[in-house]
Amino acid sequence: MSRNKLAQRSDGRFKVNYKDKQFYGKSKKEALRKREEYVALEKAGIDYDHCDTPFTDYGLRWLETYRVDCSSRQQQQYANMIKYAGEKLNNKPMRHITVTDIQSIINTLSVYSTSYVNKFMTTLRGIFRTAFAEGAILRNPMDLVKRPKCKKAEGHRALEEWERDLISSTYREHDFGPVAMVMLYTGLRRGEAIYIDVDRDVDFENNLITVRGAVSFSNGNQAEESEGKTENAKRTIPLVKLLADALRGRHGLLCPKEDGKLMSQTAFERKYESYICFLETKVNGCHKRWYGKTREHKALLASGKELPPWKDVTIRCHDFRVDFCTRCYYADIPIKTLQRWMGHASLKMIMEIYTKLSKAEEEKGAVKLTEFMERGLVSSTPAHEQSEPRAC
Repeated sequence: MSRNKLAQRSDGRFKVNYKDKQFYGKSKKEALRKREEYVALEKAGIDYDHCDTPFTDYGLRWLETYRVDCSSRQQQQYANMIKYAGEKLNNKPMRHITVTDIQSIINTLSVYSTSYVNKFMTTLRGIFRTAFAEGAILRNPMDLVKRPKCKKAEGHRALEEWERDLISSTYREHDFGPVAMVMLYTGLRRGEAIYIDVDRDVDFENNLITVRGAVSFSNGNQAEESEGKTENAKRTIPLVKLLADALRGRHGLLCPKEDGKLMSQTAFERKYESYICFLETKVNGCHKRWYGKTREHKALLASGKELPPWKDVTIRCHDFRVDFCTRCYYADIPIKTLQRWMGHASLKMIMEIYTKLSKAEEEKGAVKLTEFMERGLVSSTPAHEQSEPRAC
């Protein structure tokens, strides 16, 4: 159809046909431009129906189609990744996304762990691989993208003595205190500690605490009761006096919702964040927001003195478990016994921790030996006493 024979519709727009497609424009030029653009995309192998789909829409549709076997929590994580990328891209149409666009997004993730960035990149690769197969893009913008140098993930650790003392001396002052005491003195997992019911699980007469199950958040925000992480999760653990004293007089769940039921994941995270903030305030004498602003701090600064350094509390829930296992190692607890207490399915995890601690002890011993040898084997006894024969 020639330019002059384009029909004008009753709404004022012009229409031009191509095969089974219709293209509209406010002017003849606009309608023809859209048709020519479609023909060019068709020749390049691009699917017109998909190529202009905004990234977020395309990505979420891909998620619903190709990640149906994931848990709802994992689905939500993927969805958040897609929405984050879409926001950074200003939700560009698929065909306009470039390698530079994607690399810029990936570079912003350098503050996260390598595993998280790898998962993010794997998600984008899946989306763009499908888009390429469907003809939504001519080139895959993930082909040349490189992962940035990521923040090194810190492993879990044993607590320091001052941290143990802080927890043990303040458990009455915060709602989460009793849960922290349970994790500190039994090595229970987070979900197991939340599930402990004092009336049901704590035997003060025989000094035992029984793990009968756990709380799981694997399918979303709401707590679900489970039988535990492994087949050995149900177990009994010695109830030490410090913990017995902390739990005596308590009833029901240690840290429930207001209605007495299990808390959600969000509620738990807020409670734990509040607890860590409480510990920091306790050890530093003020909330972090008031550091350097209190009357005492202002007086110190006015007198030309330095403020005491702020002491961060960086305890994560799993650190309690590592700490319990570490102290059992130094207490010479047999590994089979500790395996039962920890609820591990095999000895592998215990052996890894014990081996790591053994190597650390060997390294400390080597340092001590080196320091001793460098000082020399000089006796403190006088020379004339050294020469006299010693009685046997």
